Amino acid sequence: MSMTVAAIVQHCQNLYEDLNFNAVREWKAAAPGRKAIGFMPFYVPREIIHAAGMLPVGVLGGGDQLDVIHGDAYYQSYICRIPRSTIELAVTGRIDCLDGMLFPSICDVIRNLSGMWQLKFPDKYVKYFDVPQNYDPAIGGAYYVHEMQSLRDDLAALRGRPVTDDELRASIAAYNLHRQALRRLYDARSAEPWKFPTSEIYLLLRAGLVMPVEAHTSLIEDYAAAARAA
Repeated sequence: MSMTVAAIVQHCQNLYEDLNFNAVREWKAAAPGRKAIGFMPFYVPREIIHAAGMLPVGVLGGGDQLDVIHGDAYYQSYICRIPRSTIELAVTGRIDCLDGMLFPSICDVIRNLSGMWQLKFPDKYVKYFDVPQNYDPAIGGAYYVHEMQSLRDDLAALRGRPVTDDELRASIAAYNLHRQALRRLYDARSAEPWKFPTSEIYLLLRAGLVMPVEAHTSLIEDYAAAARAA
């Protein structure tokens, strides 16, 4: 039986509001040895995490649902709420289901958060994932290839075996299908915007931060079909 728009949106709302990341915990519990890697959702090649058989988990702080108490002991109160509430999630055990964290080069505060994480959680994998500003193939391009290969090697060591080229190709294919589904959704929204409210689209996209990409692709397609038919 197909889901209604209301049911899909409520499911996404529940995932959005769950600051204990129970969806991630359930995914890990479903099969022994599964690992989840958190990331601040910018500039991170999720395909490499997926190719390693791990779940990429987007972490955007605690929003307005979380009182920042411990976090203010690590950052000045005038610092952006995202890093302060992210460290709050960590020190209160809400994201202890994550086996590692990636911190992309969003800003200087996030750069510092990666170092703080290494000191605070020495048993967890931590990487500051830098991206080049110059994408000339011989300069920034070569550097970016090195960064991605370094991440691939790290995750291979974390799981105990290499990440193969075939696994990478399969992951790239899965994420390309996901991007195609998103493009179709936005094309439909452009044609009939009244059927695809921003509030619903936002929740739908946020749900993808804690779901396997294949499941989220299906959810996007189910939502688009239900919204068109409503």
